[in-house]
Amino acid sequence: MTKWLRWNWRVLGGVVASVLLWTASSALADGLLPKAGTWTFGTRAGYTFGLDDKDVEMVPIHLHIGYTLFNGKPWFLPAGAFEIGIEPFAGVITSTKEKRSGDGERISGSNEFGLGLPMFTYYLDLGGKVAPYVTAGTGIMYKDLRGLDLGGEFTFMETAGVGLAYFINKDVSISAEWRFRHMSNAGIYEENDGLNSSVILAGFSYHLPN
Repeated sequence: MTKWLRWNWRVLGGVVASVLLWTASSALADGLLPKAGTWTFGTRAGYTFGLDDKDVEMVPIHLHIGYTLFNGKPWFLPAGAFEIGIEPFAGVITSTKEKRSGDGERISGSNEFGLGLPMFTYYLDLGGKVAPYVTAGTGIMYKDLRGLDLGGEFTFMETAGVGLAYFINKDVSISAEWRFRHMSNAGIYEENDGLNSSVILAGFSYHLPN
């Protein structure tokens, strides 16, 4: 199963996005997206696997703190809610191996810690409990990727993805999402061989109105 996910991550991302949009279009109810001034607190966890020539598997845990700047249809954007936030995160790296080095021994026990700052999320308002969203952001990280030479332990990350939120009521929502993540040290170390990853996350959020 793991090999299938790594090999077909592009197809998987497209299928997930299509299902999310189709589901959202068929689930109509009273709009429950966060209003301007709403604080959001949540947690997400899932699975991460490396792309390109690096075979990395991780179990990430994210905390999410967000603030809704507006809810409506401003400027050229479709109706929705725009949130800015931060995401402290940690990951247990279960195994690493350079694909180009052959079928060598996997090295486990590594870890990573980081902070997504800022993170931007835009929920599309389809007039229902289900809202597709796009998310993107940047941040800083500390990593201990044993078995891979990516330069030093300090690095930067950029991420972008799509997801689906289901609002149980105006206070609580659950979500599932897929992200692409790139990390590298921006040349601050002599070695700057970046790592691209595919990230699958699911979790819940609590929305506290202003």
